[in-house]
Amino acid sequence: MKFQIECDTNKINNPCLICQRKFQTHKPRLIICDDQGEGYGDICHQCIAKGGNWVQSQLQKFSQKVLA
Repeated sequence: MKFQIECDTNKINNPCLICQRKFQTHKPRLIICDDQGEGYGDICHQCIAKGGNWVQSQLQKFSQKVLA
């Protein structure tokens, strides 16, 4: 998995990849991608605020579901 930071002027109502809450993306956006650059989804600011270690553990759980 890779992180992609993208500046976007459009506000899009997306579900958070981790907590599934819908949120409006603001610039910049944190997008989680596979190794080929295909986006899985965005992470909301509330989840990002919980810190890198917490986000990493949640993404490990997500990747186990994707690979299963």
